[in-house]
Amino acid sequence: MSARIAVVIPAWNEEATIGDVVRGVLASADATVIVVDNASSDATAERALKAGATVVNQPARGYGRACMAGAAAALNDAEVLVFMDGDGSDRCEDIPALLARIDGGDALVLGVRKGAAVEAGSIAPAARFGNWLSGLLIGLFWGRRIHDLSPLKAIRADAYRALQLREQTYGWTIELITSALSARMQVAEVPVGYRKRRGGVSKVSGNLGASTRAGYRILLTIARVRSRTLPRAVRGSLAGALAGTTLLAGLAWWLLVKAPSSPRVLVTVCLVAWPLLITTIGLGALGSRLVPGRNREEVRR
Repeated sequence: MSARIAVVIPAWNEEATIGDVVRGVLASADATVIVVDNASSDATAERALKAGATVVNQPARGYGRACMAGAAAALNDAEVLVFMDGDGSDRCEDIPALLARIDGGDALVLGVRKGAAVEAGSIAPAARFGNWLSGLLIGLFWGRRIHDLSPLKAIRADAYRALQLREQTYGWTIELITSALSARMQVAEVPVGYRKRRGGVSKVSGNLGASTRAGYRILLTIARVRSRTLPRAVRGSLAGALAGTTLLAGLAWWLLVKAPSSPRVLVTVCLVAWPLLITTIGLGALGSRLVPGRNREEVRR
């Protein structure tokens, strides 16, 4: 591929892995590597520089902030942006497969973690459930089932500029995908491998509070992007429904915190959660049918 490529790696306290990740990228692709140091308190920035990366500082924490800071640093020269994590879980050798689809005309290419190349136990159950639920909602609202919210993804620079992303947290990947689908961009999925992180501490997986916050931001971002295409009255109804679901979800969370081992609490939470989920999906599907999903000028191949 002759296009100029920039690989953006958001990193927060990844000194144990970032050097190997940078060297792996440089060995796998003819690319510039941009590591975004997202307020690390360790030697992440120094080790990234030593391995051959350009380091961008983003002192305000947030996955979306870090990704956007890296993209902003790359857009003057790059024609293709690749995003991946800095913990060693993404396989650098999968990058050429994504670039091949970009070269073939796709605007956005998502890695789908599946098959024998995915290490057992590398994807937490909460992440698997989140992928399933997000894919279901995207399928309902945009008519295209997405199978993974993988950290490994590639997008043409002109397509990225057109999307004008703004999500600053873990909802950023969802905003990227749903905005691209709304714009009728060519979105492809390719199978990639995945491993357990090679060092350091996970910021989301295995942390119940962080996983809950990430899941909330993902669902909120789906609602926000989808609402852009709906009439004001429908947006108001869905906003009310979202507020109600948030209150009920907060109640369920409070109950679990107060008495996590109580059978009565678990039954109550289940009785609240499943009708709530079904109602939310139903309202979203209704809103999806009222107005077509297109709300931006189409970005053609």
